[in-house]
Formats: sequence, structure tokens, C-alpha cells
Amino acid sequence: MLLSNIGLFCNFIPLYTEKPPEETCMPVQLPLYRHPTMTVVIDDDRSSLAVLDFHLEQSLAKTTFNRARAALDWVSDIFSRVDPSGPQLLGFEDECGEGGTTAESDLERIYHFVGDPQRFSLPTVVVIDYAMPDMDGLEFCEAAADLPCKKIMFTARADASFAVAAFNRGLIHRFIRKQEPDALDQLEAAIDALQNTYFLDQSRSQAGQLDAHEFGFLRDPAAAAMVQGLCDRYGFVEYYLFTNPHGFLFFDAEGAPTLVPMMNARSLEWHADIAAEEGAPAELSAALRERRVVPFFHTGDGCWSSDLPGDPLKYCKPPQVTRGRENYYWAMFDLPDHYRKREPYSHARFLREHLHRP
Repeated sequence: MLLSNIGLFCNFIPLYTEKPPEETCMPVQLPLYRHPTMTVVIDDDRSSLAVLDFHLEQSLAKTTFNRARAALDWVSDIFSRVDPSGPQLLGFEDECGEGGTTAESDLERIYHFVGDPQRFSLPTVVVIDYAMPDMDGLEFCEAAADLPCKKIMFTARADASFAVAAFNRGLIHRFIRKQEPDALDQLEAAIDALQNTYFLDQSRSQAGQLDAHEFGFLRDPAAAAMVQGLCDRYGFVEYYLFTNPHGFLFFDAEGAPTLVPMMNARSLEWHADIAAEEGAPAELSAALRERRVVPFFHTGDGCWSSDLPGDPLKYCKPPQVTRGRENYYWAMFDLPDHYRKREPYSHARFLREHLHRP
């Protein structure tokens, strides 16, 4: 499961306003990208490692160590070789403006990134016992303090005072006692939540480059829940922000892509104005202005062009509506073959080749 289970499409969330709210002070709720990663489990008790390996969700890629120092060397080596910051956005000015990104540049940066299997090896979460012979769990967390991975102390130690001090210092992010009856459920939930926190942390600097109104969905919990719901319902395991048109490019476990443009009222009005200026049929401009369709025009800037063959409405679909701090109109499109730059290295292939999963 890519994201924790908190609902599907959010149409039940109350509508607050159609006017784009002031977004600049709102924290990012939705990462600009997310993909499966590696969970590292460290415990000197081999039987505990076996229990965790058996009970943790089978779709969760993990590697185990019974020596903390060896695990530290491995985690440090991965972060020295793999850039944790994800695919970098290219500069752009506006949705259909000169000098902006194009669908081609969006696809190039995303497909370059998803062609690299090392993204799945990033150790975003470390689960570690406290009492170990060569290096205890707290010493490990101190040594790994500068690494971006999140740490969970999973231990039988009853005294939590050391964990409170470590949490306050930012050395650990969760503390779970092994002897609690729902310890494994807590652990799975914490791993999923911290993986999302990892990608939020990596996204914040780039999110600050984006127009706060046009990309307001990144700061809206309703949009975050909608993206999670798509992952749960359709089996998407990774996604990446797409800037022309605004939205996300999703991939399932086998690497099949789906584009989901996600627009607010202002975006659709903009598309309608551009279409009218370019001489589009009146019914297209009206459908966009009345929010009866969401477009995916196969052009470099994502806007309608007279060069597009055929009925312009064939590039549109009726919208789904997610109601949050404003309305978001979205639809799901298959990515045309000529947009597929190369074959992505899929998560299913990674599990088969690197972890020997069927």
C-alpha cells in the first residue's frame, strides 16, 4: 500500500470557497513525488528479525541487519550514491506562458528518474532495537543524525525516558514497545507515515518555487487524500508532479503510466481564454469555462492549439470533483505512446530482481 488508508475521493469534504485562498503560509500536505523505498530493520535477536520480516506487509521492501554498525555503513553508503531529493523541477513562469515547462520537459525529467532502480533502494525509514552489542540504538541514531532517513526505536525496554530525550533532540521520530499487543500494527502505521514525511521533507524546497494558487492542491489535505485514494483504488505505487498540465503522473507496480490533470476554477478559465484566443470551437471554450470538462491537450504547453487534429473535445473528459479549501477538477488519462520516453524500471521488477519476490 502506497499511502495510509484514510478514504478515497473526498467529495464529502465541505466546500469552503471557490476563490483561491491565500496558500503561501500553509504547509505542504502532498509530496511532489513519492515512490516505494527500503525499510531497514536492525536487531541483534535473529528471531525478532524473522518475526518482523514475516509479519510486516509483504509489499514493503525491507532489508535486515543484526549489527548496527554494519547497517550504518550500508545506509550511509546508499545516501552517498543516490540523490534523495528526487526529480528536480525545471523553471517555468505560468501555465501556458512563454519560457515555461512543456509536457516534453516534464516527461523527460520524470522518465529519466523512473528509469533508475536505485530510487527503490533509498532507506527512508530505519527500525532499530535499543540494546545491541556493538552499537546501541541511540548511538546509531546519533551517528545517523545528518542522514535524511526517519528512525523508529522498536524495543522491549520499558523505560521511555531515554526515548523522550532522543525525540526532543530529533534523533528518533517514533518509539514503540515490542511488548504492546498491537506493536506490529503500530509499526506498520509508523513506517507508512514516516515514509510520507520523508517525501514531504524532500518536497518543501521545490514546492516553494511553485505558484501558491495554481498549485494550491499541494497544501490541501483534501487533495492529499484524493491522491492517496487513487493509489489505493487503482494500485498506483508511485507518482510525480506534472506541471503542464498541472497534476500528477502515476505509475502502477508494473510501470504503466496514468496522467491525472488537476485544475481549479482559475486554471479552467485560463484554458478557456487560451482556446478562445486560438480560435477553438465555441463549445470547447464554453465547456471549459463551465467546468464540464478537464482537458489533456497533446501539445507542448498543455493548451489547445489549432494544430491538434480532430474534435477538440476528444482531448477532454468529464471531471471528478474534490472539494477542499477550493474545488479541484480532475480526470484520468492514459498516457499516449509518443509521450512514453522509455521503459520505466518498475517496482515489480525491482522486487523480482533484487529481493527475489515472485
